[in-house]
Amino acid sequence: MKAVFINEYGDSGQLTVGELETPSISPTQVLVKVVASGVNPVDFHVRNGLLQDTGSHVMPLIPGWDAAGIIDAVGADVTSWNVGDEVFTFTPIMGQGNYAEFSAVEAGFVTAKPKTLNFVESAAVPLAALTAWQGLFDHGGLKKGQRVLIHGASGGVGSFAVQMAKEAGAYVIGTASAKNETYVRGLGVDEFIDYQKVSFEDVVGSVHVAFATVGGNAILNRSEGIIMDEGSLVSTFDHLEEGQVLERGISFTRMMVTQNRDQLSHIADLIDAGKIAVAVDSVYPLDHAVQAHLRSESARAVGKIVLNVNPSLNRKTS
Repeated sequence: MKAVFINEYGDSGQLTVGELETPSISPTQVLVKVVASGVNPVDFHVRNGLLQDTGSHVMPLIPGWDAAGIIDAVGADVTSWNVGDEVFTFTPIMGQGNYAEFSAVEAGFVTAKPKTLNFVESAAVPLAALTAWQGLFDHGGLKKGQRVLIHGASGGVGSFAVQMAKEAGAYVIGTASAKNETYVRGLGVDEFIDYQKVSFEDVVGSVHVAFATVGGNAILNRSEGIIMDEGSLVSTFDHLEEGQVLERGISFTRMMVTQNRDQLSHIADLIDAGKIAVAVDSVYPLDHAVQAHLRSESARAVGKIVLNVNPSLNRKTS
C-alpha cells in the first residue's frame, strides 16, 4: 500500500512517501480503506521525537491518528461492522497512524461517520473534536450558564470547543488574532479578544473554566488569576511548574485526549443536526504530506488540515 512514514525522528524532511505492506487485522479489528486522514499538531510533535523515549513506536512509523474511510475487511470476532460501512476514527497515538491507504483499527474505536460530511470533512473531526469535548466537560466540568475562556479559538480544537460550549449553554470568550475575528465570531463567541493587542486578564473578568488549546505567553499562569474559586484550568500543551499548587480550589489538568466511541458518536449526531460546523483550513494529497506538516507547524491554520488519501472515494454518505 502507498503510505507516508518516517524511518527516524526529525524534521519534515524525514517524511517519506513509499510502499509498505498492507496491515493484517486481528480478530477484534477492522481494516479501513482510508479516504482521508486529519493532520494535527501531535503529528509533527511525534515526528520530532516527542515519544521516542517511550519505546511505543516501531519504525517505519506512519503518522496521523485521524481517519475517515470505508471498512474493507472485518475480524472474525467483529459483529458490529460490515464491509462497505463508512466510518471515522481516532486511533491510539502510541500505535501506527493513518497516512496510508489502509489502516488496521480496533472495532471499538470506529464510529459511523457523519452523514452530512464527506470523508475529507469527517477526517477533520475525531482527535480535535474529542480533545475539545473532553477538555471542556470531562476535565473542565463546564455546565450551562457558566463562563468559559477558550485560548486559540480559531484553531482545530478551539473552533470545536467554542461551538460545543455554546451548544451547552455557556457564555463563551475566545482569543485569537485580529485576522480571524470574523471567523471566531461566526462560531458563536459572546466575546472576542485579540490576544496580540489586549491582555486577556485585563478585560475578561472572571470565568469558571479556562481552556488553553495553545501554549506559550505564560497563558496558564495568567489564566489562573481570572478563574473563580473551585474553577478549572485545562491545557492541551503547557504544564505548570512542577510542584506548583493552585490556590482557591482551582483544579489544573494537562490533558491527553483518549479514544471514546460514545463521545465521537454524539459529536457526529451534533454535526448532522447542524449544531457543530467543521472548518477545513486546507487539503493536501498524500504525496504532499511535507507541505501539510509545514502548514501545521506554522500555527496559522484556521480550522483543520487534511490529507486526501483517496480522492476518487471522497463523498458524503449516500
